[in-house]
Amino acid sequence: MSVESAIAYITRMREDNDFHHLINAKSDDEEAAWALIREQGYDFTLEEFQKARDTIYEEFGISPL
Repeated sequence: MSVESAIAYITRMREDNDFHHLINAKSDDEEAAWALIREQGYDFTLEEFQKARDTIYEEFGISPL
């Protein structure tokens, strides 16, 4: 598991509409969504995702709401 994997996931979610819709289609079922994310080759925890999000915010000068 890694922050790098989470950054790659976030980047793909932002750039690949088909992937974004695929993941969002499972968003009502948290377990299924995590399984799909792992099936797509990403492996990170929620904590790693949050660190990745913060890294991206900092990189792009985004202030969280």
